[in-house]
Amino acid sequence: MDLLCMDCIFYKVYVVDADIEAAGKVIIHIAEAQDELLKRVNATEGKEVKGRIKAYYKKLNADFEKQVNAIGKEIAALG
Repeated sequence: MDLLCMDCIFYKVYVVDADIEAAGKVIIHIAEAQDELLKRVNATEGKEVKGRIKAYYKKLNADFEKQVNAIGKEIAALG
């Protein structure tokens, strides 16, 4: 996620006529997504049931990929 944020900052600083407001919104989206995913990674519930943890992290990984792809599309739409 840090690289996506750096892409937005690069866009804001180096692209002529950059949409700074839109790039700022993407940066906020990145921060919120990162915060939400980190909270989910640190969850400690469900260790008692075998197989639950594997399914939990498999879904977390899929959700992470969806977030990264959505943010990538937002960055591509900037310019």
